[in-house]
Amino acid sequence: MGRRRRPRRVRFLVRVLIGVVLSTWLPTAAQAAFTDADAAPVAVGTYAVPAPASITGTFSCQNNRLSMSVTLTDFGAVHRATAYTVTLTAPNGQVTANSLPAGTRATTITRTSTTVGTYTLRVRASVGTWTGQNLERVLACP
Repeated sequence: MGRRRRPRRVRFLVRVLIGVVLSTWLPTAAQAAFTDADAAPVAVGTYAVPAPASITGTFSCQNNRLSMSVTLTDFGAVHRATAYTVTLTAPNGQVTANSLPAGTRATTITRTSTTVGTYTLRVRASVGTWTGQNLERVLACP
């Protein structure tokens, strides 16, 4: 009877060992089939966002030259632009900004100042989070 149990026990242990080996080897073989894939090529480029090429509009001074209002009727579209920012900086350094969607190229912007002097108008395009160069005009009240 002692001899009969050994072969059963040995067969059982061999089966368990084969089961363990197969259960650890099969996932490795399946994973190996998926790891040898070609990678897609990555293309990287740069784009320097230019300033708008032109600007059309009028400006007027009020309040003894302490306030300026600028009306832009058009400015040059920038290829790939997703937005535009128009700023007017007063002689005392205070800034007013208007954000425009890409399809809008007309706006009115007004800024007051505590000192008399020149105002600086800037128009800048954005492409996503990238910002472009400024189209800048210095405006002086007559």
